[in-house]
Parts: sequence; structure tokens; C-alpha cells
Amino acid sequence: MMPDETPAPTPTRFFRACLLILGGIVALWLALELLAHFWGWLLLIAGIALVWWCAVIIYRYWWGRRF
Repeated sequence: MMPDETPAPTPTRFFRACLLILGGIVALWLALELLAHFWGWLLLIAGIALVWWCAVIIYRYWWGRRF
């Protein structure tokens, strides 16, 4: 910090902190609203990926025992 700079007054720092908290709350609310629209698709994609992964594991295990 430079010697000629004075720190911001306490009410200004408090107001900025409140604005940052409000912005964080709005961002979380928006993220949850978007997630509410897409959670079904995300679960479907995760389910397909899980089935595919299990199929690959079973296939590798089954072919590994034949030789």
C-alpha cells in the first residue's frame, strides 16, 4: 500500500461486502434454476455412461477368461 492511500471507510467496505454477498446469492439461485431444467437429462446421460462402463468391464472380464 502506498503511504498516500487511505483505506476505504467502514460503511463503504460493508456496502461492498453486502453487494458481493447479494451477487453470490443471485448466482447460486440462477445456477439452481438452470440445474432444475436440465437435471433429468444429466441423470439420463449419467445412467447411459454407467451402463456403458459396466458393459465394457463385463466384456473385458468375459474375453479375459476365454484365453
